[in-house]
This record gives sequence, C-alpha cells and structure tokens, in this order.
Amino acid sequence: QGLLVSGPVVRRYLALTRTELRLFRREPFSIVFVLAFPLMMMLLLSAVFGNDQEDATAVENGILVWKGVTPDVYYTSASVAAIVGALGFITLPTRLTTYREQGILRRFRASSVSSWAIIASQLTLAGIMSVAGTVFMALIARATSGADLPEDVLGVVVAVVLGTTAFGAIGVLLAVVSKTSRSAQGIGLMLFLASWLISGTGPPRAVLPSGLRDFGGSMPMGLLVDAIQEPWFGRGWDVNSLLVLAGITVVVGAPAMWLFDRE
Repeated sequence: QGLLVSGPVVRRYLALTRTELRLFRREPFSIVFVLAFPLMMMLLLSAVFGNDQEDATAVENGILVWKGVTPDVYYTSASVAAIVGALGFITLPTRLTTYREQGILRRFRASSVSSWAIIASQLTLAGIMSVAGTVFMALIARATSGADLPEDVLGVVVAVVLGTTAFGAIGVLLAVVSKTSRSAQGIGLMLFLASWLISGTGPPRAVLPSGLRDFGGSMPMGLLVDAIQEPWFGRGWDVNSLLVLAGITVVVGAPAMWLFDRE
C-alpha cells in the first residue's frame, strides 16, 4: 500500500520538475538574475581587481581583504552565493505568487498535487540551477583569468545544497507574505541587492564599516559566502555557517510550509 501511495506522488513530483525546468528556460528575467548578473559582476570585478598574488595579503581594518587569495578567486567563489541568493529571493517567490494569481496552485490542489510536491519540484530546480551555475562560473573564471578551481569539491557542493534549502525556505515565506507576483519580485529584488552589497559578493566585507561588516556576515548570503569559500580555498568546512544555514531551513521553512499549505 505504501508503494501504491508513493508511486503517484513521485511521478507527480518528477513531472512537475521536468515542467519547471522547461518553463525556467523561457523566462529571461529569471535567467538574467540567476546566471547572467552574477557572471557579469564576477567578470567585471575580477577584471577591476585582477589576479595579482600581492593582493592576497592586502589588509583593511585588520582583516585580509581577499581572505588570503587573489581577487579573481575570491569573486568566483563569492558569486556562486549570488546565484543561490537570486534563486531564493527572486525566482522562487515570483514563480509561486504567479502560480497563485493564475490559479495554477488551485488546479494543482484540485488534482491532488500536494504542497510538498510543489515545493520539492521548485527546490530541485533551484538545486540543479545552483550546481550548474557553480560549474559554469568556475569554468568561465578559469578560462578568462586562470582562477583556481575549488580545492574541496564536496565541501562546496554541501554548502551550495544547504544554501539552496535555506534560501528556498526564505523564498517560500516571501511567496506567502507577498500579495502579488509584482510585489514578490520587488521585495525579492531589494533583498537580493541589499544582501549583495554587504555580504561579500560585491565589496569585500573587510572594507565595510564594522557594523555593516558584522551584519552582512550574519545574514544568510554572508553565511553562504563563508560556507562556500572555506572549502573552495582548501581550508576545511565552515561548520558554524553550515549549521546556521541548516537552522534557517528548519526555522523559516517549517512555518513557511505550514502557511503555504493552509493557503
């Protein structure tokens, strides 16, 4: 009986995921902010600051500006966090609120498609795009500036996956509290740009005032930057950041899913 119940659920989940992948490729706004914007900023900032080994030891406010690596390696790894953040802040809430406005969620419920299957398909899409974006970013950086590839691939993958679930939870919550897709897109865009500026994906946190530096490092995107960069640079896993990202998944995700299911 359990297999009979799980079979249709898995089939619906897989069908939803395939459909979401096809739809994602047709949405230029999502593609721009998930892939093109982080890539363009990585190339621009890497070109501005270069790959001079002397910069690896640059210090500002008593902190290594580039965390002991060259700027191009720093921005390659940091830009991966921007991909994950764009998926959670912009793409996921916008898609879910659009589905609500168009009555798609209502038709899903009428077809006995559970809330968990809907969200699982969205998170799977986000995970695929995050991993694909990481590979794409690393290869482009390697080809254009000779930036180092990740030292610890498994550590980077774990950080990206946990970051995707954490930002997925945030995205579901934004979808629940946003009345329209336009408001979800606007709120998500503001959160993304504000996070980009203070998390270390834009200006390195070492050059920021102490208050902004501490605040940016404690925000989800700042935590994800640290969680990705430590294994990328071959310095082990940032366990504290990974645990906080896992905590965000639970603390934010549980009420967000409850509200989404009730809605």
